[in-house]
Amino acid sequence: MKDRKCIICGSSDFVNLYLTHDRMFDIFGEFKVKKCKKCLLLLIDPQPTAAVLSQHYPSKKYYSYTVSQKRNIFGVLRNYLVKNYYNPNFIASIFTKLVKNVPAMPSFRKNGKILDVGCGTGDTLILLQELGWEAYGIEIDKNAVKTARKRGLIHVKLGTYKDIFRFPDNYFDSIRLYHVIEHLDDPMTCLKLIHKKLKGDGELILGTPNYSSLISKIFKKYWCNLDVPRHVFVFSPNNLQELVKKSGFKIEEIEFCSAGGIIKSIQYVIDALHIAKIQIQNKLWIFFFFYPIEWFLDKIRTGDIFILRASKNNTDML
Repeated sequence: MKDRKCIICGSSDFVNLYLTHDRMFDIFGEFKVKKCKKCLLLLIDPQPTAAVLSQHYPSKKYYSYTVSQKRNIFGVLRNYLVKNYYNPNFIASIFTKLVKNVPAMPSFRKNGKILDVGCGTGDTLILLQELGWEAYGIEIDKNAVKTARKRGLIHVKLGTYKDIFRFPDNYFDSIRLYHVIEHLDDPMTCLKLIHKKLKGDGELILGTPNYSSLISKIFKKYWCNLDVPRHVFVFSPNNLQELVKKSGFKIEEIEFCSAGGIIKSIQYVIDALHIAKIQIQNKLWIFFFFYPIEWFLDKIRTGDIFILRASKNNTDML
């Protein structure tokens, strides 16, 4: 695409970074990943059309319509801590940092309304509903929406971020996009819509891969969170802050929460080198080996995933 401009800084100066393909599903097609020289945003150029992208979201593989029961020890512990997240007398309050960023928990609001954009089958909304939130969701996949509604999430609707306009202005206490913004064709339009729908003291929560992470720098085109072509844009904390501020928000907090990126990236290297049929994912001992490394990277603020929290900057007129 000629004279394409960066959605954040407006620069037309890009550098070619990678020519790569869909490593998750090994679907035919190559894509150019470029980097803005000014703000370091990553993007696919030319930007994939909706028709092309639809081929890279195979419903039976990409979406899970089964309800997550969280039967394993980690899931049980996570749910237990989440359900006691707002309890000031709960002994697990000392562990809230373990929970805070994994599901991108919203700040407490009594009888608050929350919108989860890209809510899937509603695992997080179910927990939030049990904690007293009035839970709303938007999901692009119709089967996931059916599953969520069967679970009692009556306010989950089929649609895209563009359908946020259907809600009243100043309606939500919190709006959450967890691993969503990197998939959108127009993130700024989405953020401006969200700004209108949040209450004056509302909270925006974004969770997305961190291009400036150490894992990204080591694995380069094999970094699992590059996730071509589904991740149309890949951000860093610095450039996402700029985009969020330009959309009328004030940054409140940025924290990091890696989630198995090292293991999956190593798997991509193994697959690319055709080293037999070695599978290292979903092996408990490997998880325990790399978990301290990812925890440390989060603590020095170079983790693989970051959570950005922002409030409405009501002095900005959009």
